[in-house]
Amino acid sequence: MEWNELMLTRKSCREYTDVQLTESQLKAILQAGCAAPVARGKYEQLQLTVVQDKKLLELIDTAAKAAYGDDSFSCTRGAPTVIIVSVQEDQGQISPMMIASAGCVVENMHLAATDLGLGSVYLGSIQAVNNSFEVLYKLKLQDGFWPVSALAVGNAKEPAEKRDVPMTKIFTNIVE
Repeated sequence: MEWNELMLTRKSCREYTDVQLTESQLKAILQAGCAAPVARGKYEQLQLTVVQDKKLLELIDTAAKAAYGDDSFSCTRGAPTVIIVSVQEDQGQISPMMIASAGCVVENMHLAATDLGLGSVYLGSIQAVNNSFEVLYKLKLQDGFWPVSALAVGNAKEPAEKRDVPMTKIFTNIVE
C-alpha cells in the first residue's frame, strides 16, 4: 500500500474474527515495532509480549473490568492477538519518554497491521493489568517492566476503507 493510502486507511478496529494471525503476519508486525523510534535509542528498556492464549486474554479483560469498575469493558476487544509493550522502571519511576516511545512502537505495528489487511486498535487501557499480580506473573515480564501500551490485532470483521481526514481534525497553530 502506498504511504498516503496506508495512513488514510488505518483506523481503530474493535471487532475481529476468531482467525489467528499467521506466523509471517506476526513477524512483520513485530519487525515494524522494532523499527520504531525510541527515546535515546534505549530499546533495551522496552519489552514486547505477544499474547494469543484465550484464557490469558480473558484474564486481562477480567483485570481491566475490575480496575475500571465496568463489567462490560473489554480491554482486548476480542482480538485473537494482543501485543503488549512494557517499559522498564528506573528508580521506581516510568519515564514519560519511554511511554512515548511505547506509543511509537504501537503506531508502527498498527500501520504494519493495516498494510497486511488486518484490523488493529491501540490499547492504552492495558495499564489496568498492573493491578493484577496474576496477570503480571503470567505475562512473564522481565524484572522491573510494566505494561503501558498494547495493540489488539486480528482479522477484522469489516475491512477498513480509505477515509477522508480533514486538516481541521486537530487544531493546528503555525507560528512564523
